[in-house]
Amino acid sequence: MIFNYNTVLTAIVLAFSMTSVDAAAPVVRRTCFTGGTVGTECRQFINNFCNSVTANVAFRNNQERCYNTPNFKCDFGAFYEFSADANPPAALPSTTNCINTLNNVTNTCGGFGGYGNVAGGGFTFTLDPNQGQCGQIEAPGS
Repeated sequence: MIFNYNTVLTAIVLAFSMTSVDAAAPVVRRTCFTGGTVGTECRQFINNFCNSVTANVAFRNNQERCYNTPNFKCDFGAFYEFSADANPPAALPSTTNCINTLNNVTNTCGGFGGYGNVAGGGFTFTLDPNQGQCGQIEAPGS
């Protein structure tokens, strides 16, 4: 069998370039909630929430926002959870990591919400649909 070495070399280069693009993409780790309020409408608030977290967050603290839909509320959070430093300074969460993580939760958790983070990132992002409206006490089990 005769091989055209230029074709083989081109195929190898393309294969490696595609895998390096995938390897450079952030790995989103997420956990889905398995019960409670189903809130696929929370997707519409992801960009607003992620772009609204503009102040530094102290280590082991969070910033939260709540958004109302006609039938339930969407609770969002950015929790500064991970650091290699023993006493890290306050940090600003990555808007891109926030959007990627919460879109992943929305796309894979069947509307129940969940939480996740990007490998190497310090923040865990949460999307949690709940009964009621923002500012109200939550219903039992939500």
